[in-house]
Amino acid sequence: MAAVRLLRPRLPSFRRWNLDSHRSSIHLWTAASPSTSPRPLPYASSLATPSSIAKGKHRDISSVFISDVDLYVSLPSSILTSRKVRRQLLKQAVRLAAFRPFHSSSRRNALPLIPAATAAILKSTSVLTAITAISRILISFFPLGTIAALRMVRGVRWLESSYKRPEATPEAEEFWKMWCEGERGKRIRREEAIALLEGEMSTDGAVQGPDGRVAYLIPIPPGTIHSPLVPGDLKQLSKDQRQQAMRWIQRIAFFLPPLPSASMTSFSHLSPMEQQQVEALRRHWISLRMSKDRLALSRWIVALAIGLPILLFTAVYIAALERVPLTGRWRLILLSPEEEDTISKSLAGPNWYRSVINLLTTENAPAPPLLPQTDWRWGWVEATLRRLESGVRGEIHPVFSPPPAKYPIKPRPRVSAMLHSALPGSEHPSGQEHLGVGPPFSLMLLRKDEPNAFSYGFGGNGASGIVVFSGLIDQILGPARAPPSTRFSSIFSTRPPHVTPTEDETLHLSWVLAHEMGHLLLSHQLETLSQQQVLWPSITNLTLDLVRAFIWPLTLMLGPTINDALANVGKTSANEMIDRYGQVGFQFAHELEADRAALRILALSGFDPMAAKAKFATSLADLHEIRPMDGDTSDSWTGRVFKLWSWATHPSAERRTAAIDAELDRWLEERSRSEVEV
Repeated sequence: MAAVRLLRPRLPSFRRWNLDSHRSSIHLWTAASPSTSPRPLPYASSLATPSSIAKGKHRDISSVFISDVDLYVSLPSSILTSRKVRRQLLKQAVRLAAFRPFHSSSRRNALPLIPAATAAILKSTSVLTAITAISRILISFFPLGTIAALRMVRGVRWLESSYKRPEATPEAEEFWKMWCEGERGKRIRREEAIALLEGEMSTDGAVQGPDGRVAYLIPIPPGTIHSPLVPGDLKQLSKDQRQQAMRWIQRIAFFLPPLPSASMTSFSHLSPMEQQQVEALRRHWISLRMSKDRLALSRWIVALAIGLPILLFTAVYIAALERVPLTGRWRLILLSPEEEDTISKSLAGPNWYRSVINLLTTENAPAPPLLPQTDWRWGWVEATLRRLESGVRGEIHPVFSPPPAKYPIKPRPRVSAMLHSALPGSEHPSGQEHLGVGPPFSLMLLRKDEPNAFSYGFGGNGASGIVVFSGLIDQILGPARAPPSTRFSSIFSTRPPHVTPTEDETLHLSWVLAHEMGHLLLSHQLETLSQQQVLWPSITNLTLDLVRAFIWPLTLMLGPTINDALANVGKTSANEMIDRYGQVGFQFAHELEADRAALRILALSGFDPMAAKAKFATSLADLHEIRPMDGDTSDSWTGRVFKLWSWATHPSAERRTAAIDAELDRWLEERSRSEVEV
C-alpha cells in the first residue's frame, strides 16, 4: 500500500480512502526522501526542499515532493500501477520543480531589481555628463521653442475668433449628433497624396483627385504654413519639391470617413440642403479636432524639450541621494561605485603621498618638506593614530561606551551589493560587496609652522590619510617643550631632543586626529568632490546656456559677440572650479559631523570625550582643513566667490562647542534611560 501527498485540486479519478487502513507513505520516485520537513526559506517556494536551491534548469529535483499542508490521501497500489495516474503525477512533480526557489520563486519577486538597477545606472558622473550635454542641446533650441509657443498661442486665438461653426437646421444637427459626433478624419497615404497633387483645388480649400475623392484641409492660421505647391502643376515641380508637397498634403489634409451603413436611411430622408449642412458640420468638427491635435502635439514637444532636462536631472539627483552616517543628513554622491573604486585604487599605496605633495605644490612655492623619520614626533603621532584605529575596529575596551547610532557607519556598497540587497535571499557574502573606507590610514608629517592638519583621500589600503603640520604639534606641546623647527636647526641637528608627551597632550593630539578620521569615515571627500567638480560645473554651464537662450533677441540684433563672450565665461569658470578650487575645505555641516564622529572614536579608543571637550574643544575651530586658494592672488570672480564661501562655511568655535555639548548631553540621557529600564 502506498500513500502519496497531493495538492489541491484532486485528480477527478481519485476518491478519498480510509486513512486508518493505510498508514505507510512514500514519495514520488526519488533518489532520497527528506528525513525532516523542509525549513521555510525567505523568498523561496514553499513547495521546495533545501536540496532544490541550485539554480538553472539542470538542478537536482530528486527531493521534490508534493505536499498539501498536512493532508494525506492514501491510494491503493492498484491505482498507482495505472500509467495515466503515474503520468499525471510525474507532470505535476516536474511543474513543481520548475520553480526557482533562490531569490525569486515568481516573476513579481524580481520587480525590486527595476528601481535598484535604475538607481545603479543613473548614479554616475558619466551619466550626469551625458544628461548635461543633452540638456544643453535642448536648451539651444529654446529660441525655436519660444517662436513655436507664440505661434501656438496665436493659432488658438485664431481658432476661437475666426474659425466659425457652420449654420445648420435642427434636423441636420440632430443627425450629426446621433451618427457623426466623435468621428475622426482618415489620414492620407503616400500614394493618395501623389494622386491629389494632380487634382484641382477649389475655392474653399478642398482638393479633388483624379479618382473623384475630395480631401479637405485642416484650419491653419494665416501665415503659419505656406503651401509649397499649386495642385495640377505637378509636372513643373522638381523631385525635392514633389517630396515636400507630398509631405505637406499628408500633414494637413484628410478624407471624410464614410457614413455608417445604419444611418443611410435617415440621411436619405434629409433634404439636399440639410445633407450639405451635415457634410459641412462633419468637415468643421473633424478639421477642428485635427487642428487641436496638432497643437497638442506641439505643446508636448515644447514641454518635453523643457521638462526632459529637469526630469533627467531630478532622476539623477534622487538616485544619488544617501544619508550621512551618524547624523542621517541627506547628501548627494554623484559618483558610481565603480568610480569610487577607481579613485580608491588610484590613491592606494604610495600614490597617496604623491597626491598630497602635488596638492600642496603651487606655482609660487613647492610643498613643505617632510619631517625626517628619525624625528620622535613621527612615533608619537603614529602610535596615537594606530590606537584610534584599534578603537574603530573594536579592539579596545571603551571606558565610556557611546549609545548605538541610528545611522551606523557602513562600507560603501558596490553595484552587485546594491542589486542583491534588493532581492533578499543571498546570505553568503563573497567579501567583495563593499569598498573599504576605514583603517589603516596613511600619515604624513610636514615641516610647516602653520598649526594645521587635514584629511585627504578615500578608500582603504592607505588610499586615505591625515596630514599634520609640525606647527600643530609644536602648539600642542607648547613653546617651552617644542623642538626647534627652523631651517638651520634641521640642517645642523641630526636628531631633535626627545620629549615625553603628557596624557593631556596625547589627548589633545587624539582629539585632532579623531576629527580628521571622522571626515574619512564619513566619506566627506566624496561629497566635496561630487559637488565642486561635478555638480557645480554642470549647474554653471546650464545656467549660462539658459541666459544665452533668454537673451537670444539681443544676440540676434548685436551679433554673436555677446553669445561667444558668455560661452567663454562659462567655460573658464567651470574649468577654474575643477582645476583650482576642487579641494575647497569642508563645509559647515561636515565639520559638525566630524566632531560627532570624533567623540565616538575617542570613546571607543579608551579616551575620555568629556575631558577632551572640556580642555580642547576650541582648538578645533582654528583648523582650516585644506585651502589651496589661500595663496591664490587671482582676481577672478570665481576665486573671490569661493574664498568668501569657504570662509563663511567654516563654523565658529562657539557653534562647534554647543554642538559637542548637545551630543554629549544626548549620550548621558541615553545612558540614564537605559539604566532606568534595566
